[in-house]
Amino acid sequence: MQKLVDDKEFSISSDSNICFVTLNSSSTKNAISFRMAKLMQDICSPLSGGTTYFEKFITEQSCQLIILKSEVKGIFSSGGNLIELAKFSSEYGNLYTSAIYKFCSLLHQTNAISISVLTGPAYGGGAELALATDFRWGVGKSYALHFSQAQFGLPTGWGGMLRLAELCPNLNQRKIAAYLITKTVMDKKQLLQNGLVDKEFTSKKACFNEIKNWSLELQNCPISLKQGLFERQNIFNYDALEEYDKEFFSKHFLQEDHKNKINLFLKNRKKRK
Repeated sequence: MQKLVDDKEFSISSDSNICFVTLNSSSTKNAISFRMAKLMQDICSPLSGGTTYFEKFITEQSCQLIILKSEVKGIFSSGGNLIELAKFSSEYGNLYTSAIYKFCSLLHQTNAISISVLTGPAYGGGAELALATDFRWGVGKSYALHFSQAQFGLPTGWGGMLRLAELCPNLNQRKIAAYLITKTVMDKKQLLQNGLVDKEFTSKKACFNEIKNWSLELQNCPISLKQGLFERQNIFNYDALEEYDKEFFSKHFLQEDHKNKINLFLKNRKKRK
């Protein structure tokens, strides 16, 4: 196991081509402290060439997946650390918010697929952190997203409103505003209905077995195919996207790698018979 961040409350490590981002602060129910924010800021800092420490770690460790998880039983994250926030000025607080926003953006933008494992509720900024990943997998019955920012006179600050609109086209901007104003809680049933939770499991063991299966599937996918599929996310014009897909398909169709995959499939099928 290799570690990028080795902090008792917030750590980042890699194991078997999986990057684990772990929240582990039982005393604050995984509230995001100023110390955590500083660690996030450090790993989001660009190196020469523009890549960040976090992205460099993902590449060097050949990570196929990023797993955002909690080690505190019954909670994902209680959001911003209110005790700390009450002590600081808005100028100092802006540095805190900027660091977490950058980390959420990085989770959303990196080419490694990311999953939040929801083993309990996420409140306020914790809900935004869960929304920053590509997928959310629910474990047990108590997971939920609490949009409680308005309770403290705030909108979302870490990209949560944008991510909600992107993930749930049925939630227009007016509905999202209403959710925040009314401090809406999305329980398990609502999260599944809105497509915000993609898979659910009865136990953490079952969830992490599936994570291992996903990692193997990602490792077996040709690198050029993965790169090409992720490049599509930067094309927004329909005609340009259609043209890209045609060229992308032709680039791979009946080429060496495609034929090797066909022959391997036929060989294995013959063995099964």
